[in-house]
Amino acid sequence: MKKKKRSSKNLKISTRITLSTIFGILVPLAVVFALSSSFINTMATYFNVSTVTSNTYSVINQLQWNQTVSLISDELVSSADEEAKLKKVKSFVAPLEKLGSEIYIEQDSKVFYSTKKKNEILSDANGIVKTNLGKNLRYFSQNGMVIVSRINSDENSYVVLIANDKYTVENEGVTYSEPASKIFSRTGFVIILIALIFILSIVGLSFITSSTIVKPLKKLALGADEISRGNLDYVIDYDSTNEIGVTVDSFNEMTNRLRESLDSLRESEDSRREMIAGVAHDLRTPLTSAKGYVEGLRDGIADTPEKQERYLKTIYDSTISMEKLLDELLTVSKIETGNISLDLQKIRINDFLDDCVSYLSADLEDKGFDFAFKNKCSDNVFVMLDSDQFERVIKNIVSNSVKYAKKDVKGKIELSAEDYNKTVIISISDNGIGVAPEKTPKLFDSFYRADPSRSNTREGSGLGLYVCKQLVELHGGRIWATGKEGIGLTIHISLNKELQ
Repeated sequence: MKKKKRSSKNLKISTRITLSTIFGILVPLAVVFALSSSFINTMATYFNVSTVTSNTYSVINQLQWNQTVSLISDELVSSADEEAKLKKVKSFVAPLEKLGSEIYIEQDSKVFYSTKKKNEILSDANGIVKTNLGKNLRYFSQNGMVIVSRINSDENSYVVLIANDKYTVENEGVTYSEPASKIFSRTGFVIILIALIFILSIVGLSFITSSTIVKPLKKLALGADEISRGNLDYVIDYDSTNEIGVTVDSFNEMTNRLRESLDSLRESEDSRREMIAGVAHDLRTPLTSAKGYVEGLRDGIADTPEKQERYLKTIYDSTISMEKLLDELLTVSKIETGNISLDLQKIRINDFLDDCVSYLSADLEDKGFDFAFKNKCSDNVFVMLDSDQFERVIKNIVSNSVKYAKKDVKGKIELSAEDYNKTVIISISDNGIGVAPEKTPKLFDSFYRADPSRSNTREGSGLGLYVCKQLVELHGGRIWATGKEGIGLTIHISLNKELQ
């Protein structure tokens, strides 16, 4: 059996879906992370966001203000001493003061740092926008900017106020909400970009996954359609060990078995038609013969006792032939419908063979045949047999040998038996007309004759060896033939030995 290569198409569907889900999440995240990292690195490289460098509104400017306020807040709540905090805060606010910003920082309602008096700075801030130190505020407009940030730590609370009336925006009349809208619009663009990345990634992965599932399913559907049209020779070409591959293999196997079943059914129907034709022919011959001789008796053609005796004997022989044929047909019917039952018993093979020799030797002597018996079986060999049915097998084979004896040579039949390790083989040989080796397997078909002529049923109905085959197989045995045309035929029967 060809070993299937492991490949991605052998992945189970559940595994594909799981991987698709994982990649559908990880790939977009990786892309977003890579783009974000690149953006941040680019921003850090080309822009200084650690301090404010301009009084003009822009996205970078907003980042600078936010970063500066965050640095001031972090320093105020740090664990450093007051002197170190003040020094650090001065370094943060120095660039802001250069841009004209006024800064007031309050610690627990006391001045921590201030560029001028609190009231003055608060008044300037109110001149830009109404300012309440109790609430956080971010305000950027053409009139200036105001930032109020409240910071609390475990020990202290701080208020940071920054006002700058020199701050401007590009468009005149822009209020706080408009810069926020700008920021939002840029954020929205980023969000849309991220969403598009997610969508494209998932669509791409879904396409790859679906192509590995939909394509084989289409092949399966095409195969089902071909089979529904009666094309049982169609084979679905898909080699995989996943669920679809297993289904395809089962489907191909089902198709193969269906084809074999239909072929067997056709053969059975052909055989049945042949059997009906054979029965009709084989019954017609003796019936025609009997009818002709009855008419001869009725019309007075048989006008002497000798003729009448001859006519009656012919009629009797014809009825016997019909009786045998009907008996064989009844047996065949019982076998094929499963209505025949065997009375199997454990029998010593030598006892059975002795009985066969007893009735065969006398019968064959009356018919002018020589008979020989060779037995190489041990005395303690047993088999399971229905003696009556198996005697019928032996008699049918011997009768077949008698019917096909040569006309110019004295007939000879030999019965032999030999036991082996697990079996007993019984052989019946004759010196009759024989059969060509290529035809021997057909001998056990119903209504088969080595001589295709069916002109005389006394030469055999063609059912005898067929019945033998069925009965032997019901015994769990095997039957076959050997021989050569013009030399003779040997029928062999193999039976299983039984333990004592």
